[in-house]
Amino acid sequence: MVKHGVVDVDIDVDRLLAQLTLEEKIGLLCGQGSFKTTSLPAHGIPSITTSDGPHGLRGARQFARVPSILLPSATAMGATFDVDLMRRIGNLLGEEARCKNIHVLLAPTVCLQRSPLMGRGFEAFAEDPILSGLIASAYINGIQELGIAACIKHYAAHDQSTMSIEDNVRMSDRTLRELHLLPFQLAYRHSNPWSFMTSYNMINGVHSSEDPLLLQQILRREWGFDGLVMSDWWGTYSTAESINAGMDLEMPGPTQFRGELLAIAVNTRKVSHATVDAAARNVLKFVKKVTAAARPWSGDPSAANTPKNRKLIRKLVADSIVLLKNDRGALPIQDRKSKSYGLIGDHFKYPALSGGGSAEGDPYYSVTPYDAMVEVAGEESVAYTPGIYSFKFVPFLKKLDQPGTNNHGWFVEIFSQNPDDDPDAQPVYSTATDKDLIDVPESLHKFLPHKYFVRAKAVFSPENSVRFCFGFSVAGKGKVRIDGKDVIDLWASQPPKTDDTPCFNRLSMERFYDMNVQKGLAINVEVLMVNEDVSGGVGTAFTLAGRLGGYEVLEPGQGLADAVRIAQSVDVPIVMVGLSADYESEASDRKHLRLPPGADELVEVVLDANPNAIVVTQAGCPIELPWERKTDTLLHAWYGGQETGHGLVDVLFGDVNPGGRLSVTFPKSIKHTPAYLTFGKSDREILYGEGVFIGHRYYEAVDRDPLFYFGHGLSYSKFNYSGLTVPSRFESSAQHEMTVAVDVKNAGPCDGVEVVQLYIHDPESSVLRPARELKAFAKVSLAVGETKRVVLRLDKYALSFWSEEDGQWKAEAGEYQVIIGTSSNPKDEVLRAGFELPTTFFWSGSDVR
Repeated sequence: MVKHGVVDVDIDVDRLLAQLTLEEKIGLLCGQGSFKTTSLPAHGIPSITTSDGPHGLRGARQFARVPSILLPSATAMGATFDVDLMRRIGNLLGEEARCKNIHVLLAPTVCLQRSPLMGRGFEAFAEDPILSGLIASAYINGIQELGIAACIKHYAAHDQSTMSIEDNVRMSDRTLRELHLLPFQLAYRHSNPWSFMTSYNMINGVHSSEDPLLLQQILRREWGFDGLVMSDWWGTYSTAESINAGMDLEMPGPTQFRGELLAIAVNTRKVSHATVDAAARNVLKFVKKVTAAARPWSGDPSAANTPKNRKLIRKLVADSIVLLKNDRGALPIQDRKSKSYGLIGDHFKYPALSGGGSAEGDPYYSVTPYDAMVEVAGEESVAYTPGIYSFKFVPFLKKLDQPGTNNHGWFVEIFSQNPDDDPDAQPVYSTATDKDLIDVPESLHKFLPHKYFVRAKAVFSPENSVRFCFGFSVAGKGKVRIDGKDVIDLWASQPPKTDDTPCFNRLSMERFYDMNVQKGLAINVEVLMVNEDVSGGVGTAFTLAGRLGGYEVLEPGQGLADAVRIAQSVDVPIVMVGLSADYESEASDRKHLRLPPGADELVEVVLDANPNAIVVTQAGCPIELPWERKTDTLLHAWYGGQETGHGLVDVLFGDVNPGGRLSVTFPKSIKHTPAYLTFGKSDREILYGEGVFIGHRYYEAVDRDPLFYFGHGLSYSKFNYSGLTVPSRFESSAQHEMTVAVDVKNAGPCDGVEVVQLYIHDPESSVLRPARELKAFAKVSLAVGETKRVVLRLDKYALSFWSEEDGQWKAEAGEYQVIIGTSSNPKDEVLRAGFELPTTFFWSGSDVR
């Protein structure tokens, strides 16, 4: 029987290990291609398929992804503070994995945003270890309930996207334990992920994939983990050191450090047979668990794209949006059908659905904020101008069809010789694709010659009669022809690499060509590429790829003038600005917190023209907002995935009362952030000098207010707190638990949700601790006038710090304070009560439940 794409076999691990040769055991310890484990057909062991990523399953292609659901960014998920919703999202991802024959989801990411400049910061849930760990636990439970393995990553401290194999993160044991390992520890305690992925970097001089402290002492002996440990892709750097440390599976294949090298290491007694057996046993146990949990496969890879799931994603988007300011009460918008609307900013038609890299997906569909607003208000009531263009790389062409069809995309041919040199040359492969990006799937590489050429053809239909600019970039060499004329050349030469580029920073800088186009007059477009390098920093490490986009040219000053005119002439002007995958992506970190060039000026001129304008921002991590004091109404919408438009409009019109709370602190300036002096510097030694004071923990310690605190978020309703009850003593017992309760009343005009946040203050600690540490939270839904008693449970994690002197977690006897607040801002504290821990106690491990 075939279940979920694998052969349903009953694996007797010990019996099988006794039968396998050393060569077969070693074969299990490395990947088979990019995203699969090695199969042993003679023994009935199938290959298991993995896939990125945290926001949807992008499949096994490096650049152009298979269509899938596309969720909001992980920072948006963290902003929900909703573990029940995250479990449902995990279920959704598990369902999608089943439909696509995926057995392992390479997610979630739980590294903390020690700096808002972190390029992959949007992939992680929060700057706070408690929020990150508990949201991750629910997400993992949801995935694994459907028989799909979660692979939590990147273990550990991979919070700088430009980290290389040379980078050494230096931090104290306390910082490592209390911050950078704690999300993993909590996720293991509450959800037991079936696999862990190591990070690329060194920690205190040892690579994570070779670190016996991380992989053996902490993960397996202290926490009790008995699952699989795999490397990040090309994150194995040794043979004996990695397997002796407990890194079971080298990914991807073909192997670089296992195979014959591992056989030599065994034969020279650098690695024992017992060590190989232990790693092979972990791989076989993992395969057994996945196959045992498998379900019958439907054969339809898009079966999860259902109305029910689309509704859930729409809810997630709306629930994540944070209302930062609503001073005039302009939101929610009333009398929606009787008003005119001005949509200002290119994000209305080119919204940021996701950050870039492994987490970027190709959704089944996407709804722009412009389209969603038109659905509600009608096209005749909506005026639009981009104002400025905020993209760094031109957007893909919208009206691009395969020749002779109405199907979006390209007709692609692959040749063993340059078709320009021989018009009669026949392709070795050809296909039609609906992808915007032109790439060559890795599965084809073994069938292609060492040097090959790609020709892609399409027909572009302009939407308007305007001046239009095409932009092209390539990994390899390439050129663009329009109606048979060479117009862009990246074949003979390429511009110097002056910035990070798409496709994991592998593409060249763009070159451009602009021309007058006529609405309805089709243009024949052809791209020719070859997998050769022509300039430094541009290459074909993954696969040949080309990216052609374009935009309607704005005359100088035209966009801003249109923005002012619209802002002054409509009832409700809304300006939307932000970042995108061009700015936040794997393989690069931001250099500053500023919005794209011209975005701040656009907001300023709109607010000057109409101070009542609503401002919406999009970014996966914090951004500077120098005009914040000018605006009365401000929403932060993260990266919203496929339902970006619907979720935003639901909040604007009050169909959803905003319940999002900031999962990361928004500073006033990058210079005010705790890792400012050490993040992103060229030195390969990266000092975590901020210690345990990252994010919101830092600002109170230095008495400096950020722009918006972690946990901040407003509602269209109002909530009153009362009746806080805290036991007078935290009794030492086997469970080390205490229950706190508080009444929350909806005293506002509409139904809504409140996030109750519990912080602990230890005024008598023998070590320097943050003034308030988040230890519990709960999201509660309340009808108008309704009161609910919210119960929060504290355990030994809530009181403890890592004692470097004792090498254990330590909860010191003394007085503690429970703080109930609506954010981490001291001014948002609503109730406080004290209790006593009569006796100091120590503990270690994870206490799995």
